Amino acid sequence: MTTKLVSKSIPARQALSATISAMSFGEMVRSMRLCDEVTQADLARKLGVSRQFLNAVELGKSQVGLDFAKRVADALQYSAEPFAEILIREQLKKAGITCDVHLTPKTAA
Repeated sequence: MTTKLVSKSIPARQALSATISAMSFGEMVRSMRLCDEVTQADLARKLGVSRQFLNAVELGKSQVGLDFAKRVADALQYSAEPFAEILIREQLKKAGITCDVHLTPKTAA
């Protein structure tokens, strides 16, 4: 994450979105985990994986799917959309597909 000050003319939501968009899935997991003061061991236990696997995910050395992204979001008590969005964006980039992804929750019909 950057520590540079953001111009006051840019809304905080846009600044946060730009910062998150620049992160990898692993960086997002690590950042959210650290912000909540959750250890790797504690989060790994909640997810039913080893601490070593979670460490590999955070370092971008292990690939995961959307189900894992949702499990992480649920374990940390966050909305799954940002985690899924970052993971999909990262997977597209690795596949050489140049497009952007923005998920929006469905509204009740």
